[in-house]
Amino acid sequence: MKKKIIIIIWFFFFNSCAYFDETEEILPGKRENVFKFEDDIILKSNQRIKIDKSISVDSWSQQYQNERNHLFHFKSKSKLSLKKKIKLNDIAFDKIDHVTIPVFDLNNVYYADNDFNVYSTRLDNGKINWIVRLENEKTENLPFIGGFSLHKNELFITSGLGNIYSINAENGKILWKKKLLVQFSRPPLVFKNKIIVVSDDNQTFSLNTKDGNLMWSHVGNLEEVSIIGGSKPVVTENIVIISYSSGEIYALDHNDGTLIWFDNVTSGNFFNKSSLNDIQSPISIVGDKVFVPSFSDKFIAYEISNGDKIWNLKLSSINPFVVSGSSIYLIDTLGRLLCIDKMNGKLLWAVQLKVSNDGEEVSWYGPLLSSNKLILNNSDGQVISISPFTGKLLSKINFFEELVSNPINIGEQIILISKKGTLFILG
Repeated sequence: MKKKIIIIIWFFFFNSCAYFDETEEILPGKRENVFKFEDDIILKSNQRIKIDKSISVDSWSQQYQNERNHLFHFKSKSKLSLKKKIKLNDIAFDKIDHVTIPVFDLNNVYYADNDFNVYSTRLDNGKINWIVRLENEKTENLPFIGGFSLHKNELFITSGLGNIYSINAENGKILWKKKLLVQFSRPPLVFKNKIIVVSDDNQTFSLNTKDGNLMWSHVGNLEEVSIIGGSKPVVTENIVIISYSSGEIYALDHNDGTLIWFDNVTSGNFFNKSSLNDIQSPISIVGDKVFVPSFSDKFIAYEISNGDKIWNLKLSSINPFVVSGSSIYLIDTLGRLLCIDKMNGKLLWAVQLKVSNDGEEVSWYGPLLSSNKLILNNSDGQVISISPFTGKLLSKINFFEELVSNPINIGEQIILISKKGTLFILG
């Protein structure tokens, strides 16, 4: 049997010390172009673009904020300035093979350090509420934790060792632990009375949140080449959507795991330039539609009830994407920020971002739609805001500390995390 190849993709996050507004601001620091061309808009829209009203949220309790992975139009201050910095204890993301993004409620952040200690820390003053060590992970020294999910008063954790934990979010007491003989590098989905987890060898397990007992399971095809990490499943009402590294998409009954419909995004893709079939971008449920971007030159919109395809675009992405009003916003693997019509997949406008700097690759993260701005950051430490209506650059600033992963919006504040383990809170 061929050995499974694991490709580690670093996920980088987002930091700041100045502010964004609707017009471009002249800010201190080194000024560098963030676009590949002087004419930054490579495709302009003749269609009027509408987005939904911004909404304030009081938590980012799981990966991509909610159980549908729907990044909508969040609300923040019209001008954002650095409010405070909080150092996360004994954490440096440059020393971790797989970055596990923290989760937040309005008052606390929950995260793990380099030594498999899980923390709850206050956001107002940086004071630690509690610490608990994952002893099995420490003993085996397996290099990552899969992810976190907050649900009511419990923090659920998956680990690369195959353990699933339920921890009391108020005091750090471990309520139960379930050991499965698989590796987890994705966060869990928690919905109603079930926690649903997807393993790196394409198995899905549905457990009871009360005691961790197995309720149902599902198995996809094993893929020999895959990427560590990825998106948690998504759910609405009684349908849960699972993606596997094989490119398979399954719609299952949330109650018992029975099949509702199935597709494989790589079918008929014989001349795809990539040998990776993985789906790293989050599948997103919006209304009665499911949007699936892949690494294999397909972005597909489905009817959630029966799996019928609405449209199919030829593009690849590993980033999260925003759906608001009539538009979808995402960054593809060529470094283009795209605005796409949600109904028919038509490209409305596109911006070519700079993807190299003096021969070094520049990676982009985001976007986040917050108070009428698309906010993005890159591996050079630049943070920009762009108009969601025209693609016009509104502001850009440069920072001296590298950030790791996408921005988070809570309570009209934006939270960024640096590679050194510092929280930057903008408000």
